Amino acid sequence: MRLRELMRTNLSRARHDTPFGELVAAHRRRDSRLVYVEDEAGRLVGVVSCYDLLRAALPFYVDSSLARALPEDTSVLRNSFAAACRDKTAGDVMTSHVVTVSPDDTVFAAEAYFAEGRHNVLPVVDATGRVVGEVTRRTILVVLAGSCGL
Repeated sequence: MRLRELMRTNLSRARHDTPFGELVAAHRRRDSRLVYVEDEAGRLVGVVSCYDLLRAALPFYVDSSLARALPEDTSVLRNSFAAACRDKTAGDVMTSHVVTVSPDDTVFAAEAYFAEGRHNVLPVVDATGRVVGEVTRRTILVVLAGSCGL
């Protein structure tokens, strides 16, 4: 089975200068698992995940010691988030090293990339570098299970 048969095509897209708030809005709409950052020609230059947004806005997000020391007052969290993301853009927070697959790749190839890179979603790009879809581990599981009658 080729990825073109099961990839999701309703994607969130952005440009390098897209403001942080628009990236958050795209994730809240959940059009796709990632926001795909494209250049002027529509070629993929990076992706923005929820983790990228949280890491940029909340530097203590991955530091459990500091997180435990902060008060439970939500205003601290809200103020920190607002201040940290005020002037950030997609170019500031995106992951630029992206593993991609082709629409003609097989499910087995995608699963190998998932396993090797510990990814849960892969952009599907055409020969020109344009994003044409995304494939997730969940999608592969659902399609394979369905083909087996599960």
